[in-house]
Amino acid sequence: MAGHEIRLKRRPASPHGMLCVLEHQTLAIVSAMHGSHHAGTTYLHLSFGRVVDRLAARAARTLLCLPIDFGPPPESRDYALSVRNIELIPQPFYTTTMAALPHLVPVCRSYAQVCRRADRIFVRGMVPYVACFYALAARYRRRPCHWIVGNPLALLRTHRRAGLIKDAVSWLYAWQDRFFTRLGRGLTGGALVCNGDELGGVFRSPRTHVTVSSTVTDNEFFEREDTCQGPVVRILFTGIIRPEKGLQYLIEALPRLTSRVPVELAVVGATDQFHGYAAELREVAERLGVADRVRWLGYRTYGPEMFAELRAADLLVLPTLSEGTPRVLVEARANSLPIVATRVGGIPTSVTDGHDGLLVPPKDPAALAAAIDRIITDGNLRRTLIRNGLATARRLTVDRFVDTVVRVLEES
Repeated sequence: MAGHEIRLKRRPASPHGMLCVLEHQTLAIVSAMHGSHHAGTTYLHLSFGRVVDRLAARAARTLLCLPIDFGPPPESRDYALSVRNIELIPQPFYTTTMAALPHLVPVCRSYAQVCRRADRIFVRGMVPYVACFYALAARYRRRPCHWIVGNPLALLRTHRRAGLIKDAVSWLYAWQDRFFTRLGRGLTGGALVCNGDELGGVFRSPRTHVTVSSTVTDNEFFEREDTCQGPVVRILFTGIIRPEKGLQYLIEALPRLTSRVPVELAVVGATDQFHGYAAELREVAERLGVADRVRWLGYRTYGPEMFAELRAADLLVLPTLSEGTPRVLVEARANSLPIVATRVGGIPTSVTDGHDGLLVPPKDPAALAAAIDRIITDGNLRRTLIRNGLATARRLTVDRFVDTVVRVLEES
């Protein structure tokens, strides 16, 4: 169904009256992040959908090339694209880039169509057959802007995921993706937009730009001066419940807390991908005697449901083992939450320790507990983190991120 066009509401003009080269050009957006198409509308996860809509609004025409499932969207694909000028170039449906490997011909055929028809190309994250993509981009003299979201090689080093053989295959796949992305960027003269300084160093080049990506918009901020004022302090964790998020270490930190105020942990996130791991975490909580202080709330869609959780919490803790620049850290600060996070990946690019959040080493329950205790007991510190966090988040909205991408695209 290549060439399937989405006809929705009229494309808005460029925001703030900005002159945009893309207004007269065709922009292609390529990703392995899957979507759904149903009843004339395409649905994506909101974190990507908002970026797609805002980029499409700057271009004369947009080609969207990604794996598509034709049917009603699942709960996680919670954003309906609304810009009219999007033409869908669907790849065969797959949920991981490795699952795309049997689809060599149709995937590369979609890349060829994109490279032939587009004036500018934006790529999100790892895509299957990246060597083929960059060879085609070079053939048609395109200079892609490639958004590097995370560091899969660093993630694979954090823990054993699926057994020795599968982990080795995953490592080789991630390595070749990095190799051909760097090689392809040099071959085409393209640009890289990297989430955080760590990735910026890994993908260092004359056209590498370091940024912090985001989902939050200007009208979604919630201002308050303080938290931790109620009879119970509510710690919030939000993310997919999987080993690399480090939730085990946060649960292990709970019995180490010394604050006299009762503390509960609210866990927001889907467990469907790692049922066994979620069961292990419940056992850890039982063994440590804190099971009655951990509330498992399940998945929350971005919007009123997620905002309600952020605004009901007193602080957010992200004990992750590997990250780019997590969206949730921007979302939490935009909702006046003090934050504790691990000093990994691109997090230090997003959070300045002691200024708008506290950073601790990974896999360290004692350090997590000490940082949480500091926020609970030190009101001056807490209010400073909230105030500075709001100011940081205002510089990291989704529109600011898209402005960066557009500037890079226009240099291509």
